[in-house]
Formats: sequence, C-alpha cells, structure tokens
Amino acid sequence: MTTQRWRQISDLFDAALRLEPAERGDWVRGACGADDELRAELDRLLADDDEASRTGFLTPPDTPRPAPDPTASWPPHAERPQPASISQLPGELEPDVRGFPQKAAIAAASVSQPTTETRSVLQSRLFELAVIYLLIFGMAFFWRHVILRRYDVTISSLHVVSLLALGGAAYLFHRQTPMSMTRLRALELTMIGMMAIRVAFAQYWLMLSHSQHNDPMAAQRTMQNHVLLVAILILTSGIYVPKSWRRAALVGVPLALLPFATLLLLRLRHPEAMGWLARRGASGGTAPIGLYSYDCMLLLTLAVGAAWGANTISRLRRQVVEARQLGQYRLRRRIGAGGMGEVYLADHQLLKRPCAVKLIRPDDAADPKALERFEREVRITATLSHWNTVEIYDYGRTEEGTYYYVMEYLPGLSLAELVEHHGPQPAGRVVYLLRQVCNALREAHAAGLIHRDIKPSNIFAARRGGVDDVAKLLDFGLVLPLVTTGGPRPAQEARALGTPLHMSPEQALGHQELDARSDIYSLGTVAYFLLTGAPPFAKGNGFEVMMAHTRARVAPMSQAGVTVPEDLERIVLRCLAKDPADRYQDAEALEHALSDCGCVGEWDQAQAALWWRQVTSEPAACVNSACG
Repeated sequence: MTTQRWRQISDLFDAALRLEPAERGDWVRGACGADDELRAELDRLLADDDEASRTGFLTPPDTPRPAPDPTASWPPHAERPQPASISQLPGELEPDVRGFPQKAAIAAASVSQPTTETRSVLQSRLFELAVIYLLIFGMAFFWRHVILRRYDVTISSLHVVSLLALGGAAYLFHRQTPMSMTRLRALELTMIGMMAIRVAFAQYWLMLSHSQHNDPMAAQRTMQNHVLLVAILILTSGIYVPKSWRRAALVGVPLALLPFATLLLLRLRHPEAMGWLARRGASGGTAPIGLYSYDCMLLLTLAVGAAWGANTISRLRRQVVEARQLGQYRLRRRIGAGGMGEVYLADHQLLKRPCAVKLIRPDDAADPKALERFEREVRITATLSHWNTVEIYDYGRTEEGTYYYVMEYLPGLSLAELVEHHGPQPAGRVVYLLRQVCNALREAHAAGLIHRDIKPSNIFAARRGGVDDVAKLLDFGLVLPLVTTGGPRPAQEARALGTPLHMSPEQALGHQELDARSDIYSLGTVAYFLLTGAPPFAKGNGFEVMMAHTRARVAPMSQAGVTVPEDLERIVLRCLAKDPADRYQDAEALEHALSDCGCVGEWDQAQAALWWRQVTSEPAACVNSACG
C-alpha cells in the first residue's frame, strides 16, 4: 500500500473517531464511496479501536500473558519459573534482555501526517477568526449606521451579506462534525478571500462616491481606514491561524497590494472623479500612486513579518509535537509524578493502544545514581512476568538525553486512591487484593529481589483482560538483591530509602541484611491502611514515623473503630511484628494464611465487577500514577 494511500486512510480514520459510534457507519460509506478496499480497511481499524476501548488496549502481536485466577496459588516451588536474579543482569543495558529490545532515540516518521489534534486546532482557530471578523465588521456597521447615521443601500447590503457569511462560517467551524485538512484550508482561503473582496469593493465604492461629491478628504480617510483593515487581515490570517510561511506569504502579499490595486483601478476607470489625486501629486512633485507608496511598503513589510511569524510559530508547534513524541509513542497528558520521574498517558501510533510512559526528570538524568536506579527498575521489571506485576513494553533514550520506559496502561485506582475516594475496604476485598500481591512478590523474591517500596500508591486495583480488581505491583526503582554472600552492601544501598509510613523496622534503621520479610512488613502496613483508612503510624515527621516502626506497639485495628475479623487481624499484626523472625517468612506463607481466612469467599470476580459498575459514574483517578 502506498504512502499516499496510508495517509488517506489515516485522515479518514482520525475523522471517524471524532464521530459517535452510531454515526460512523453511514459516514464511512459516504466518505469511501465505491472504494470497497478503503471502506474495509477503515471498518477493520474502527473495529480494533472499539475493541481497545472495551478491553483497555489492543492485544500485541506477541503472545500475551495468561490471565489466571488472580487469587490462584502457585504450583510447588520446584515447578515455578525462575526469573533471572539481579546478579545475572548485566551491569549496563544490553541490546537485548530476555527479548526486551532497546529502542533508538526519537524515531523520525517517514511521512508527516496531519493529526486529529492539528485539524481540531485549525478548526478551532478558524472559528475564532470568524468571530473576530464578525466583531470588526459588526463594529463598522454600528459605527456607520448608528454613530455617523450614514445610509447607503449598497454599503449597507454589503455589511449585511458579510455579517451573514461570517456567521455561517463561524457556525460551520463550531460544529463538531470533523472536516479534512483540505476542506479546512479551502474554507480558510474562501473566508479570507471574501473579506478581501468586501474590503476592496467598499473602498472602491466609497472613494468613488466621495470623489464624485468633490470630497477628497473623505476619500483619503477611506483609503487610510481600508489600509488599516488590510493590516488586520494580514496579521490575523498570517499569525493567528496555523500555516506555513509560504501560505502566509501567498495570502499576505496580495492583501498588502490590494488597497493600491483598487486605487489604481479607480484612477484608470474614473480619471475625472479621481482628478484630486493627480492634483495632489503634482503639487508635491510625485506621481499620484506614489503618494501611497509608504503605506504600500509598510503593508508589504507587515506581510513579510507575518510570513516570518507564521514560520516561527509553525516551527515551535512542531517542536512541541516532537517533544511529545517518543518513537512510536504519542504523549497525551501527565497522570502522575513522584520522586524521580513523571508518568504520561500515551498511545502507540500504529497499534492504537493506550500505555503509560515514565520519564526521568532532566535534573535527575545528570545524577548517575538516579540513572542507575531508573535503568535497574527497567531491567528488573522486564524480567518479571507474573500477571500481578506491571508489564514493561519498551524503553529508550531521546536525543535530548531523556530516559523513558513504556509500561501497560492500568485503568483503575491505586489502593491509596481507593481508600481516599471510597474509605476503608471490606475484609473480603482486602484479602482478595493482598493474595494477588503475594503472588507477585513470590516471583520477585524467588528471583532474589526485595521491593523495598511497597505502599498503597504502588499497588493498583485495575481492569485487565476483562477482569476487575486485578492487583498490579508497580515501581521497582528501589529493588535490591537479597544478600546471599554475607558481605556488606554498598553504602548507598544500605541507606533508609523508601516511604516512612510503610517502612519495616530494619529498613528504617538502615540495616544491610534486608530480606523478603521486610516486604512482608510493608505489605502488612498496606493491609492495615486498607482496613482502617490510616497507616499504623502517621503522627510526627518522617524520622518520628520511622522510629515508631522500630519501637512503638501497633494498635489493634479494633481500637481504630473498625470491625475486622479476628483471624485477619491476627495475620496483619503478625506481618507487623518488630522482629522479622516473628513474621511470615515469605510471601507464599502469607498467601496461604490469607487463603484460610473466613472472609475469603466474600469477594470474588463477580463482586468486583458489580462494585466497579456501581462506581463508573464517579470520577476516578486512573493509571500508573506512582512514580516513586
């Protein structure tokens, strides 16, 4: 298929997306006409887009992860897949890590294609331009007929026709019906051309009328007024509406010459009535038309400036678009920010599926430790394949040095947002979500990895594969390998990094011998938060909270005014034991304990689906907002 053909398909597809689904079929048939191949391709793309809207993303061409029962237990340890440990990962990013290719910097598109956003911006600007012209000519109509009380049937009719035409243009541009770039540009030229004809005709008629009544002063004022009007047309059409400098010059230069061409036509057709022009030129020793050469040079200079401004604005707009384009990923809006990066909602240009792009901040990009953490997060997360761990699609670095990686889009709520918007959660749901997180941690711990930053904002209750309340564990930026050699960790790894509200006592004290039980403690604080609406320790500054984790007794949840089943409360309090030896020793043991809770059957996929249907009308924060 040719590039021109793909461009045609892209334009029609983007236009169809702006219509309601029920209106697309008739519109596509009308737009494609007898071209059955074109219509079939559009129908296929629209069907894929509908599928993406229902499921959250299009299934990529490679084999997707299976969607097991979120709370299903793993097979025995010997049968589990063993991901690479951190010690097996290369010190630097290799060309391929388990089939995870490093992409080049920003990919240049082979063909520059107008996007829906460009068309919508142009259509919006043309609507605003029509409104501006309406105001200008409306004021001219009011000034002439109300202030000056001058009535001329021809000029009055011209005013009315111009106002009606501009009103029709404004209505046309304001409608939600999408229009192609070709049609928009044609309408733009038609509107500007109509205004130019209106200005030239009014100038011709009024100057001739004043000259025939032997009133050269009024004729000269008319000339100056129309020079000013043309200047406004040049500026607004050249700079306000997006266009290239060539288009701005092709419009601006003829407009700049228009008043003087009209004056020349008057001089040639009515030499007697325009005799005052010759007499004025003779008195000054100048050719008649030369009297207005200065005005002509000013308008031409303005036309050149408008073309230059249009070029500058077009270049800046391109730079903004390019800055929001990372390879095949188009950034839409920021959806989260954290300690070292920002997350943007994006979509893949070819697959048309939403995703989340995490960028490291420019000031952090100069910090070797921050870059090491960022790269480690990408490498480690890419090696983990469990359904309850966020999936990494891609990563790379732009030409400007911005590091980024692309992960799956998670429509839903973080557990922090879940409690913020809907309060403490029922015990059955808490167990349902925690068991899934245990499954994700089981894979990470089996690979020799400690998360170190488990907190409510790093766990999402998402909709994946048609299943609601799928727990997703995010942000592996603080992951460390388990100590297996007995040697000390590097100093920077032994620091108390993490979130004070959810640190284990040994993590708060900066112990080097962290193991999986540290993550068990942090997961216990998440469970406490979900059940009560508050973390175990929240009073004081960060240091005081960390010290409370090491010394203070955790208050039973029943003392927080909430009713929690006794067996679940015992499990949570055991997770929060100060001594790691008193906690569950691994995520598998914790998951088994949770599966034996009496409330385990109170929440399932059907309950989750019902709950999400009930809150769909409520505003909900979405997607990968945890940046750590």
